[in-house]
Amino acid sequence: MGSCTTTPPALTEQQRLSMDDLGFVVLERFLSPDKNQRLKAEIDEYLACDRARMPFEFPEHGRLIGDPALMPLITSIMGEGFAFHHLHTARHDAGSPGVHWHHDYEQIPQSNRSHAMVHVFYYLNGLDGTIGDLLLLPKSQRCIWERGVAGELFGNSDIPGSIVIDDLPPGSAVIVNSALLHARRAKPGGTGKPRYFVDSSYCQAGIRWPAYGGLRWRDHLRRCRELGLDQDGVHAHLFDERHFFDGAEAWQRLSAINHGSLMATRNETNA
Repeated sequence: MGSCTTTPPALTEQQRLSMDDLGFVVLERFLSPDKNQRLKAEIDEYLACDRARMPFEFPEHGRLIGDPALMPLITSIMGEGFAFHHLHTARHDAGSPGVHWHHDYEQIPQSNRSHAMVHVFYYLNGLDGTIGDLLLLPKSQRCIWERGVAGELFGNSDIPGSIVIDDLPPGSAVIVNSALLHARRAKPGGTGKPRYFVDSSYCQAGIRWPAYGGLRWRDHLRRCRELGLDQDGVHAHLFDERHFFDGAEAWQRLSAINHGSLMATRNETNA
């Protein structure tokens, strides 16, 4: 008797429109309870070992990068062949500080939005109005500005049009366009119920992106491959070094020419 496999669903049309227009989509209870518990246990272990290992080296965190339920969703946003950029993990206990408005779109310099980058925010204990609320500014992914300039102006105060997400069940995820302005506003309460948080990010194929990990970015991608996170080559595209360039070296080159209009500088150099 032949076996039948079911392809995980992509974003619905309504979710796709939300990503295009508002810049985010909420996926309640995206993670199973068992997976959710394993991730929380790994975060506790990660903090107990003083971050001696990279988050992706913990089994459940590593599997999260190429999660079979997530990959079709990312594909429906940016097409095939996209890259994995980074994975962060954290436990925000009661009294944790907030984070000012910012975006996370990687580009040197910030000049266009020709290709997509997305972050997936996982809230393992959900959100309940304590410790830290998620603030989003819908449609701000259409603007081009330096990553932290909004935070310098507004901190994590309300901005006209901004929304607050403070009520999500455990295991929920929020996919955001990385260019979307977002913040975390500190809230009282939450003792005994930490705000467990994981985020992973992905970059559309077709251009080269600033790498994550400083001088060790190639080592990080190589380690992901060694751990089998590409799932026997099924997701080899996630960890392909050809997607990236050395950001530190690029900043050095930019600083040497970053005066006046860059295109005018380029023309003068080639004259």
